Amino acid sequence: MPGSRPLRIAFVGTGNMAGLHLGALGRVPTPHTVVGVHDIRPEAAYAIARRGRAPAYASLPAMLTEARPDVVHVCTPSGTHFEPARQALRAGAHVYVEKPFVETQLEADTLFALARERGLLICAGHQLVRDPAFDGLMRRAAALQPVTLVDSYFAFRPPRLDPNRSARRPLGEQLLDILPHPLYTLVAALERFGPPRASMEILTATATPTVLHALLRAGEVIGRLCVSLRARPVASTLTIAGAHGTLTTDFVRAIVLGAANEGTSPLEKIANPFLEAGQLAWRSAASLMRRLVRGGDYPGLGELLGEFYAAVATGNRPPLSVDHLRRVTVIYEQLAATVRSAADPVSGAPTAAAVAGPVAVVTGAAGFFGRAISRELARRGFRVRGIGRSERPDDPHVHEWVRADLAEEIATNALAGASVVVHAAAETAGGFDAHERNTVGATRQLLRAMATARVRRLVYVSSLSVLRPPRPFWERQTEQTPRADRPEPLGAYTWGKCVAEGLVAAAVAREEIQARIIRPAALIDWEHLELPGLLGRRLFGPWQLGLGRPSLRLAVCEVRRAGAVVAWCADHFTAAPPIVNLFDPAIGTRGQVLRRFREHGWRGHVVWVPIALLAGVVTVTRLVAAFARRQRPRPLAVWAILRPHRYDPAVATTLLAAACADEPPAQPSARGVTAAHVSRAYG
Repeated sequence: MPGSRPLRIAFVGTGNMAGLHLGALGRVPTPHTVVGVHDIRPEAAYAIARRGRAPAYASLPAMLTEARPDVVHVCTPSGTHFEPARQALRAGAHVYVEKPFVETQLEADTLFALARERGLLICAGHQLVRDPAFDGLMRRAAALQPVTLVDSYFAFRPPRLDPNRSARRPLGEQLLDILPHPLYTLVAALERFGPPRASMEILTATATPTVLHALLRAGEVIGRLCVSLRARPVASTLTIAGAHGTLTTDFVRAIVLGAANEGTSPLEKIANPFLEAGQLAWRSAASLMRRLVRGGDYPGLGELLGEFYAAVATGNRPPLSVDHLRRVTVIYEQLAATVRSAADPVSGAPTAAAVAGPVAVVTGAAGFFGRAISRELARRGFRVRGIGRSERPDDPHVHEWVRADLAEEIATNALAGASVVVHAAAETAGGFDAHERNTVGATRQLLRAMATARVRRLVYVSSLSVLRPPRPFWERQTEQTPRADRPEPLGAYTWGKCVAEGLVAAAVAREEIQARIIRPAALIDWEHLELPGLLGRRLFGPWQLGLGRPSLRLAVCEVRRAGAVVAWCADHFTAAPPIVNLFDPAIGTRGQVLRRFREHGWRGHVVWVPIALLAGVVTVTRLVAAFARRQRPRPLAVWAILRPHRYDPAVATTLLAAACADEPPAQPSARGVTAAHVSRAYG
């Protein structure tokens, strides 16, 4: 028992959820202090440690021994929760484990036994059961009994994966990562309204890598679960239907909807749609105002942590029972097996490929552009060895796969025997810290690995955005136009690409490598039509916000043609130019891009807004938001980012023609072996 002193708190794993936990601690009334942080990535541990004003530890045993925490937050990636939680319990600490709690019933029972032996408490990150909207649903649903159906629905848009393009296994992993939220709310509702001691069973479950459907039963109450990465709009709802009506919690808006009557009388049939429409309008407006005033945090997280900390301090029961955690884990284990079998239906390791050509190492081979590059390299007879943090993609053009975090030290054998390296990996989201690690840091580590492996040829995929803003505005920019000397105001992505390209140029100047730098414009895919960010943003339904006017210039390139140019440069390295600003000269304006989109079936509508007006609005909005937060805004040159540029097409035209004229016949695809494995960092 900690007694009257503040609880000593430690974190293991410092990804996004660790930051959210740390922020939520400000709403926990039980006195506490953060005493330690551990992550296998030292820089990530130091970042969270600075926020928590606590020391960072190089190992978990050292933190448990020296910091002596009362509570340990386990925020490591999915599938890695068991071991840190076990070590924390053995060290005498209570544990709060992020979802999914653990992967198997055996792991769960092991932790429960340890906690029972040592008189310790366990809580899992099931914060939605403390969301005020969930509490409101449970209170009001009591009047609906007997309950016959509980329906849990979750539609999610993956931030880094495309359901139409990404490999099956990463999509399956993403599906399992979001599964716990709709599952544990469904189980909690079935526990509440099912018979007291009824077992909970899965009647049926079907899955693809992007969709899971399951039917559960607790006594006479049926539970229906649907989780999807494809369905739109994004939504998270829990509906309870009984003999006396239906109620729905919308977790996105944090509201409860429903007339909660039988809907059988004439007046109910007439009035219910209008009543529910009014509820949706007014309660959605109130929810939006709450979000604007209080900020968009994780509803229920602070409340659940507060209850858990209070239980630890007073010796009371934890907010979530062992029976609840066991039920969720048992069902999750069975559903996870269904999803994994759908995401990776062929068991066993892939057989060795018959491709015996030169080895081309491709970083980011599982990404949007990386897949196009790999396909074109394979067509030219290269044996493609991909490197990335994810599981091996199901891409027949990637013959070998090295699983590694490029921002960490890269194993020497990852580049062994390579004739050329194509560096297409980069951060595409997040702030400056993310781009510093995954664009700049990854490039730095790759250059070191190339020096160690004595691989000299590099085709580096940069970005057209690295060029300094035009001077004057009608300047026609060429391959000799210098990079931006102060790239920070141009945004985190451009800054990262600028600095990384500078590292490559410096290595070339030192004669450590030979490099061909390709700066692609906005990449488009005729099979999956999405407007480039510099052209516009989707507003509502088919309506798009267009930046500027149709006659303004916009540089784009179709992803397959861009991949063919990269492969041609790798194949004809000595003949390739040192730098190419890669865009399609045949598509020169925003209006021409839209015409091509419509030719391929796009049916959207565009509302054009002057770039100067939009830049002014964004600048003022950022200043007001920073003032409200009492922070100084980071400079952002919105006008310089969005303004149209003019580029000299000479080099791009020559390379596109050469790649097209030299296009080889299609090669038979074959899958190869996994060359090496480096386990994923906590994140």
